[in-house]
Amino acid sequence: MYRIGIGYDVHPIARGNKGLFLGGVMVSDEFYLHGHSDGDVLSHAIVDAILGAVKAGNIGLWFPENERNKGRRSIEFLAEVRTGLMDSWEIVNIDSVVVIEEVRLSELVGEIEESIAQALKVSSEIMSVKPKSGNGSGAGFVQSQAICLLRRVGDINA
Repeated sequence: MYRIGIGYDVHPIARGNKGLFLGGVMVSDEFYLHGHSDGDVLSHAIVDAILGAVKAGNIGLWFPENERNKGRRSIEFLAEVRTGLMDSWEIVNIDSVVVIEEVRLSELVGEIEESIAQALKVSSEIMSVKPKSGNGSGAGFVQSQAICLLRRVGDINA
């Protein structure tokens, strides 16, 4: 059995030295994303894609805006979702898009894919991160979309 899920996230971008994280990688020390956690829209979109594929709710149910998650690194969310769900599921592939005007990501794509793969304990060969500039339409925020294909493993009745 195969299942597919889609995720989306968007956060406002601001100048400041908190660090802007995407897929667990700091891609800028001049900007950051407003959010309860570190605002990593790519990790958030992938979490929601995985959760959607297995009909396990969404990121807000798993990681609510509370003290435990305040300022937390979102790459940790990926690792927790993997631990909580992947006994019965194998990730076949993840495809994603990040729209960001302020930072060019092309030279960081491999590092971002590897970071996500490590958190999910999969090969980076099944990861795809595609940066887009938005051509002037996305100034002031960063958004990400992700799609994930899962395959059922183990006991089908689990």
